[in-house]
Amino acid sequence: MKHRVFLIHGWSVQETTTYGALHARLADHGFDLRDVHLGRYVSLENVVEIRDIAKALHRALDANLGSKWTEPFHIVTHSTGALVAKQWIVHHYKDRYAAGRPLRNVIFLAAPHFGSRLAHHGRSMLAQAAYRGDPGRQVLTALELGSSFSWEIHDAWLDPSHWSKKGIRPFNLIGDRVGRDPFKSRIFPAGYEHGSDGVVRVPAGNLNFSRFELSAATSKLRRIGSIEDVPFGALAKYTHSGPGHGIMGSIRAGSTPSNHASLRWILECLRVETAADYVRVRDLLARETARTRRRKPGFAQFDFRFRDDQGGPIHDYVFKLGMVVRGRDRASSAVVHIHKNEVQPNHFTVFVNPAKLDPQAPHFIEIDSGSDSELFAYQPDPFRVAATRRGISEIIRADRTTQIEVVLSRVPSKNLFVFHAGDDPDLHVSWNRKGEIVKTRLE
Repeated sequence: MKHRVFLIHGWSVQETTTYGALHARLADHGFDLRDVHLGRYVSLENVVEIRDIAKALHRALDANLGSKWTEPFHIVTHSTGALVAKQWIVHHYKDRYAAGRPLRNVIFLAAPHFGSRLAHHGRSMLAQAAYRGDPGRQVLTALELGSSFSWEIHDAWLDPSHWSKKGIRPFNLIGDRVGRDPFKSRIFPAGYEHGSDGVVRVPAGNLNFSRFELSAATSKLRRIGSIEDVPFGALAKYTHSGPGHGIMGSIRAGSTPSNHASLRWILECLRVETAADYVRVRDLLARETARTRRRKPGFAQFDFRFRDDQGGPIHDYVFKLGMVVRGRDRASSAVVHIHKNEVQPNHFTVFVNPAKLDPQAPHFIEIDSGSDSELFAYQPDPFRVAATRRGISEIIRADRTTQIEVVLSRVPSKNLFVFHAGDDPDLHVSWNRKGEIVKTRLE
């Protein structure tokens, strides 16, 4: 097969051994080894951002393809490589480069489309010691759950002109296997989280997602957009990385499509040439995911962004997903984990087990917000929206992330700005920091 294949690794990688024997196995199945290119880039430099790496990717591709941008090629990413590829597709794969629609299939392996719970741990002093220097803070900021990068890049991906109208066919493959080690899971729960591959949550690894706006002005959930029908497979046998069960790293010299499911699916995706092929693989991967779901439940993820009605971020809030039982409010046991973004604290992520949503009880989302000032407030406070089981299931879907922008009204107090009539007998006045009059009839 004459098509070129470009491999893009993830964060912290410093050896091409991370690709396992994927390149060699591709050569066993129709690809010329000279046409399979193993990428390398630097991610452990604090000031380097995803946008820098994407621009460098473009330069490297241009150097490789040169005058051959009209010839078909494919991209296979692992982990953070997905963020790099998506940024490149939106901002650099355009104009004359995309005119002939040469990029065909993009296979995202274990992609943190909507972040990783481990990312903020990577910015710690322990991580800095482990990596003997910079841990790549800017890259990790983009990787954190609920990052601004995630919202901004998916703003673009909601517009099909940035990818599907360029002829790009994306695929998502992620492992759904974590080790059962009670001791380690207590010490480091983020690495032993059910519903993940040990690094990336399964719903975060699915490019299919929905975005809504929840406005205090209307108390209604308004759909902004969604990505649907991108092939997605949750593979029960694989973890994020490593030679044992890693979705890519476990591809070794003896791996074949018959004994290695991940390799088989990578090849299936690379061979897609038509719209009919794409639908066929999508349906086959849906069946594969269904087989995984018969063994273990699927989880879902909420990704909230809080702002006021003028676009400013809201950092002080308390979130509750609850239900009403016998007339009393109770927190829902469906919530598995919550995370407030450390760099952008107006972003809040909730990991949910949909199987634990009580089908009989009315559910609600409640948000208590604080301004830390007596001069303005966010209203209503609390902001509460009720939902039927059917309504809540629209936004909590197994194996998917739902982004919700919560918009609260920022209301000034009556003392923040006041006019006094010029003939007021109590003029002049003085006031304190709360806007309260403390003295009248000043000389």
